[in-house]
Amino acid sequence: MQKIDFNNINDEIIYDIFEVSGNEAEALNDSYLELFELLGRDAMLKLYTHYHGDKIDCPMRLYRPEFIADLAKNEPDRRERAKIARAGGYSARVIEGLLSKRRKENEDE
Repeated sequence: MQKIDFNNINDEIIYDIFEVSGNEAEALNDSYLELFELLGRDAMLKLYTHYHGDKIDCPMRLYRPEFIADLAKNEPDRRERAKIARAGGYSARVIEGLLSKRRKENEDE
């Protein structure tokens, strides 16, 4: 093992000094091993550097319902709006409800 210069250190240097490459299954905690396998070393280290100690909650849906509603609002065919909603991870009912709510708010103004 190399001598560590504590004045010039980062997680990538430690990874190399500890000779983790090729030994990830033995060296990394399970959560980081899974991230390593999914994303690769650099992305795993970036997540560790910025978020270690934090709990990360990943929502079921990638997109906001308002964004999907904006995409669907110009589509006159209800079936096509339903396809857009499903592609965004939402039911047609949720998106139609949001569009209806927006129309009502615009009428009240």
